[in-house]
Amino acid sequence: MNEIIDEIKDIISWYKDLPIDYTGITELMYQRIQLVTLMSYYSSELGNYRIQWKNCEAETESVRRSIVKERLDMGEALSKSQAYGKFYSIDQYVSEKRFDGAYNQMKFFYDSTNAIIDAMNQHISNLKREQDQTKIM
Repeated sequence: MNEIIDEIKDIISWYKDLPIDYTGITELMYQRIQLVTLMSYYSSELGNYRIQWKNCEAETESVRRSIVKERLDMGEALSKSQAYGKFYSIDQYVSEKRFDGAYNQMKFFYDSTNAIIDAMNQHISNLKREQDQTKIM
């Protein structure tokens, strides 16, 4: 995954460093295709992180509810049972939050990279329009 992220960052850096009057539409289209392809791989990994996050979330809830039920069956008050449930599910909660953070970090990168793809699409469209206007003249 790190290799894919590095390749995405390389393309983004290439695009960022283009001169304002850049007209290499073929290279721009090629880089866009590369970026979209890399994002496809990235999105599958993003999906895996979401699955792991949701599985951890379910595990936390399962442990918490089991402990609450166990304590209620022992005759303890609901609020005390819930406190025990939170306390004894802390390890699962930590894991859940770790995957939650990783997923959100990856999602932010995904969204911002898609915004760059949108900018590249607009750039390509503008270059094509300029080429068409040049041909008419």
